Amino acid sequence: MQSLQGIRVLDLSRVLAGPYCTMVLGDLGAQVIKVESPEGDDTRAWGPPFAGGESAYYLAVNRNKKSITVNFKTNEGRAILIELAKQSDVIVENFRPGTLARFSLDFESVSASNPRLIYCSISGFGQTGSLRDKPGYDFAIQAMGGIMSVTGEPEGEPMKSGVAVADLFAGQNAVIAILAALQARERTGKGQSIDISLFDSQLGWLANVASSYLISGELPKRYGNAHANIVPYQNFEASDGWFVIGVANDRQFMALCKIIGKLELATDVRFTNNSARLEHRAELIAILKPIFKTHTVKEWLAQIENEFPCSAINNLQQVFSMPHVQEREMLIEMQHPTIGKLPLVGSPLKLSDSPVEYNLPPPLLGEHTENILANILGYDRNQITALREAKAI
Repeated sequence: MQSLQGIRVLDLSRVLAGPYCTMVLGDLGAQVIKVESPEGDDTRAWGPPFAGGESAYYLAVNRNKKSITVNFKTNEGRAILIELAKQSDVIVENFRPGTLARFSLDFESVSASNPRLIYCSISGFGQTGSLRDKPGYDFAIQAMGGIMSVTGEPEGEPMKSGVAVADLFAGQNAVIAILAALQARERTGKGQSIDISLFDSQLGWLANVASSYLISGELPKRYGNAHANIVPYQNFEASDGWFVIGVANDRQFMALCKIIGKLELATDVRFTNNSARLEHRAELIAILKPIFKTHTVKEWLAQIENEFPCSAINNLQQVFSMPHVQEREMLIEMQHPTIGKLPLVGSPLKLSDSPVEYNLPPPLLGEHTENILANILGYDRNQITALREAKAI
């Protein structure tokens, strides 16, 4: 039995943070009903690349869901969602704060008839605060929340992360909060509202970098691929490519000195401990760079990998060709109605007794509308036909 079997999630979200959250819940066994406007989730059109009429972006975060199209701007469509909310355990939505209150689909309205409901709102800046009404997109959040100020080369321009980390971390925080609320409901019998913001999630993600600033009062610098507090901990160029090393303590630095044939560096007062290496970072890196160019990446890694963390810098073809990826089931295939065999990134959640399952491929737009209306709400054929004529579904 899966961990969330028997939990129904009404997914009113779209794009990335919310759909990522609900996909994780679906992987864990929840029944996820993805509610889309008749036009569909915006990301269905975010391509190329496309496969079988769907964008790769949409396919990435929408497995293990059923899709129903509902126009909740109509009275009939709104009634459908209110009835589904009564029969759901969790709602996830990422509309601008206050939007759903206009349609009686906010937490106060729907929890009145379903007090066990857990209602998770994901927004750019949260349900409170002076910025609550400001639209929030990952790129702008990364800029506003400080992560771009510490990302990039020291003399280069500020740089965002290569993936939408504010969106994804907010989605992950939403999962954590929902699981906590489900556990609390076991004790109290009551649901609750959850307020997750991309901005808060981005600030939380600053972790040790924020702590260093708050304690020292000094603004952190950009170090490119180097580490602000540990040296050497960065990328280096070999004779045929790039690799990274992470020398986290003095014992590992001694091992590095032996490997490169420079034992004298371990006793050099400029480098004997990490504090000294931090102070003399530029001098040490200038010594190491030409040494690492004397051998290939493979040759260096063969000597280093048993001493301290290291890796070649892989592209995605190299990543997904790794046997370890297959062994960890991090590359999966699902059978899709228009694509055929659909490759997807697997779940990183590994549970021994209630493992994740991949039961439903990312749904076609409205693929399960009639099934949900008939089997969950009990609508008959005539009612469903009338809803279509009213453009409610």
